[in-house]
Formats: sequence, structure tokens, C-alpha cells
Amino acid sequence: MDLPTLRKLVALDENDPLSRFALGRKVHEIGTPEALAEAANHLRFANQHAPNHLATYHILAQVLIRSGEKDDARRVLEEGIKRVAGIGEGMGRDLGPIMREMLATL
Repeated sequence: MDLPTLRKLVALDENDPLSRFALGRKVHEIGTPEALAEAANHLRFANQHAPNHLATYHILAQVLIRSGEKDDARRVLEEGIKRVAGIGEGMGRDLGPIMREMLATL
């Protein structure tokens, strides 16, 4: 989905964590400091309101690292890794090794 469509989707229901995740993920691709700050805002909201959505931990940590917020990224990754360990087989489990690698680089 393109950025204008995602912004419209969030405008329809700003409390939908998955729409906010999608917008945050898309905005983060822009890469400017302003875009990273906006992305972090959407992703933090999504993480707070849908803590079992494992991809949010991964993308939020990327944004925080790019923003120089390594301590916050470390906390997000540690929590994401705990969440992955608590699930059985299924979606998101493949993010565990990726997040552990990211954590090791901090």
C-alpha cells in the first residue's frame, strides 16, 4: 500500500494498531530524521496496543537504531525476543534469530 492510502487508513481509525504499524513501517523507509520520529511514534503505539504483533518489535528496533536510540532499541529487542520464546510454532517465530542478531550488534 502506498503512503497516502496508509495515512487515510489511519485517519479512519487512529486507534488501530495494525494500521499504525503499517504506516510506521512505510514512513520509516523515507529515512529522514523527521520520518524516523514519525515512524517511531506509530510503531510505539502499535507495540503498546498489540504487544503480540512480533514484527512491530523488529521494525521499531530498526527505527530506534537508525535514530541513535540504542538503549531503547535494546529494550525493544529484548522484549521481542521474550515474546517470540513464548509462542509456539507459527507466524513471527522466524523473527527471534533476526532480533537476536540485531541485539548482538548493539
